[in-house]
Amino acid sequence: MIEPRLFVCSGATIRETASLARGRKRVVLDSIGPNGNVNIRFENLSKVFAHTPSPRLVDFLEIAAYVFTADCATNRGEEWQEESVESWDRDFSFVIPVRDLEFWCNSAIANQLQQLLCFMSDDKYTFTFVPLKSDSRGLQEYIEFGENQNWPFKKPARVVMFSGGLDSLAGAVESAIEDKPLLLVSHRSATTLDARQQKLFGELEHMFPGKLVHVPVWVNKNEGLRRESTQRTRSFLFTALGTVAAELVEADGVRFYENGVVSLNFPVAGEALRTRASRTTHPVTLHLLQELCSKVLDRPFAIDNPYLFKSKTDVVQTLVSNNAAHLIANTCSCAHLIFSQKAQRHCGSCSQCIDRRFAIVAAGLEKYDAETDYASDVFFGPRKEGYEQNMAIDYTRHALELEQRTESDLVEIFNAELSRAVRFQERRSKAAEQLIDLHKRHGRAITRVLKKMIQDHAELLAKGAINKDCLLALVLGTNLGISSPGKLGDRPPLDSHRDSLAVMEGKLDLLLNKFGHLNKRPHKPKRKKLTKHDTVIFAAIKMGHEGLGYCSFLQNCGVVPRWTEGPASYGKAYKEGNPWRKKIQDEKTRARVRMSEYSQSEIAEALNKYLPAEFEQISALINSRNSQLASKTSIASTRTNTEPSAN
Repeated sequence: MIEPRLFVCSGATIRETASLARGRKRVVLDSIGPNGNVNIRFENLSKVFAHTPSPRLVDFLEIAAYVFTADCATNRGEEWQEESVESWDRDFSFVIPVRDLEFWCNSAIANQLQQLLCFMSDDKYTFTFVPLKSDSRGLQEYIEFGENQNWPFKKPARVVMFSGGLDSLAGAVESAIEDKPLLLVSHRSATTLDARQQKLFGELEHMFPGKLVHVPVWVNKNEGLRRESTQRTRSFLFTALGTVAAELVEADGVRFYENGVVSLNFPVAGEALRTRASRTTHPVTLHLLQELCSKVLDRPFAIDNPYLFKSKTDVVQTLVSNNAAHLIANTCSCAHLIFSQKAQRHCGSCSQCIDRRFAIVAAGLEKYDAETDYASDVFFGPRKEGYEQNMAIDYTRHALELEQRTESDLVEIFNAELSRAVRFQERRSKAAEQLIDLHKRHGRAITRVLKKMIQDHAELLAKGAINKDCLLALVLGTNLGISSPGKLGDRPPLDSHRDSLAVMEGKLDLLLNKFGHLNKRPHKPKRKKLTKHDTVIFAAIKMGHEGLGYCSFLQNCGVVPRWTEGPASYGKAYKEGNPWRKKIQDEKTRARVRMSEYSQSEIAEALNKYLPAEFEQISALINSRNSQLASKTSIASTRTNTEPSAN
C-alpha cells in the first residue's frame, strides 16, 4: 500500500505532532483561498436561480471536490502483493472546515460517508470536520451566471448527468423525445472534453429546440498535483454537482444513464478486481448516494439509473431507433484520453474503448464511429504487455464464457455480485433474472462480433499477417497461420477465402467449446441449506477472528452455543477456560471442514441473508473470480481435451 495521506483542506491548520498527522504525507487542498489549487465553477446558470442554498449543501460540494481531487492526485500501486491481493488500495484522512459542523460531525453521517466511499473505491477514508473560520463564501462564488434570464422550465423531474458518452447521450435523447424538460449537467476537467461536450450538446439542441438546458461545471486541480486515471469516486463528485443543480431548479433527483454491464462490473479477471472494477453507478452506490443526499437536502431525493438492464449494444440500438445514430461520432467513451490533447477521442486500448467498439460493430453502425478516431485500432492495433493485453484477453474471455454458460451456472458463479446488485430492488428474483439475461445478451453480441471479424479478415488471420499483440491475435492465439517455420509443406497452402475462413472459424469454435465443456459438470448431491448458526461461524472464520474476539462476534450476531449444559454464551464459556475453550475450538475445526463442502456462491447467499451488514466485507474475502494468472496468457493457449495438437 502507498504512503497514507493527510489532506488538509480550506485553510485548516493541524500541528505536525498531532496524532492524526503521524505517518502520513501531508497534502494541502484549497478551493476557497486566493491561491486555491482546487477549482469549482458552474456555468450558464440563470440568475433567476440565484437564491441562497443551505450552507450544508455548499459543504457537500466542497467535500466532494476534495475527495475527487485526492483520488485523482494520488497514484495507486502497480504490483500485486500476491495472486489475489492488490497493493494499490490507499489510506486517506481529511481535515475539512465546514459551515454546518453539527450535521457533518454526526456519527451516522460520517459512517455513511465512509461506507459510500469505501464501497466505491476500496480505499480507506476518515474525516475530521472543524468549524470554517469564515463562512462568507457561499455557492454564488462558484457560479458564473449566463445571459439567459428566462429558462424554458423549472422543477424538472430529474437532473440528468451528461458525460458526453454513448450512454448519457442515449438517455438524453430518450428523455427529450418524451417531451420532458431536461437539465443536463456535465463535469468538465479538461479543455478537450469541454469542446467535445459543447459540440455534442449543440447537435442535441438542434434536434430538440427549446427543450434542453446545459450546465457545465468545471472541477479540476492545479497541474502541480499528480494524475491517477482510475477516478473511482467520480460519481460522488458528479452526484454532488447534480444535487446542487437540482436544488437550484427544485428537481426531484439526479439521473445517471449507464448500461448494466458496466454498472455491475462483474469481475472479468485480475485486471478488473476490486478497485479496478468500477462501481461508480453500481445499484448499491446509487442507493448510498440517495440516502446521503436526502439527508443533506433534508427532503426525499431520488438517484437512479434507468439503463440498469440494458447492454452497451442495447444502448447503441436505442440511438438508432430514435434517429440519433449520427450523434455517435461526437461522443467520447475513453477512460485515458481525458488527459490527452490528441485529435482522436479514443485510445483504443482501455476497457471502455473495447466495450464501445464491440457494441458499435454489433449494432452495424461502424460508419458513425470512424476507425481514425482511435489512436490504436481496437481489434488490430498493437497492445503493450501487461494491462493492455490482459484487458483485451479478459474482456473477450469473460464475454465468451457468459455466452456459453447456462443461466444456472451464471447464478452460481456470480451469486455474491447478483445478491449485492438486487439488494435494494423491490422484486429481487425478477431483477436477478433480468441481470442474467442482460449478461447473456452481452455475451452473444461479443461472440457475433468475433465471428464477423473472422469472416471479414479470414485470409489475413489465417496467414498470420496481423500484429501478434493485437486483440484478435491474443484471443485466437499468436500462431495464427496454418504453417509455421519448420513445418512448411505439412499442409497445403491456403488458396481461397473459404479455406481461410474455415480455419479461423474452427479456432473460434474451439474456444467456444472450451467454455461449453465447463457446463458439463458432474451432478452434485443437494446439501442442507446453511443455517444462521453455521453462516455466522463461517463468517467469523473468514474474517480471521480468534479467541475472545471470535466468541464476541458470534455473541453479537445472536448465535448461542448448542450444548445442553454449561455457560449460556460463547464469551462466558471462553472466559471459564477448559474444557469450554476446547469445545469452542473443536466446533470451529468441524465448521472449517463443513465450510469446504459449500460453494462460494452458497456461502455468499447465506451471508446476504443472515449478515447483510457484514456482507460487503466478507464477500470480498470469498471472491472466487480471481484469474490473475489466467490473464497472462491468451485464451487459445489453454487447451481442452478436444483441441487437436499443433501437429
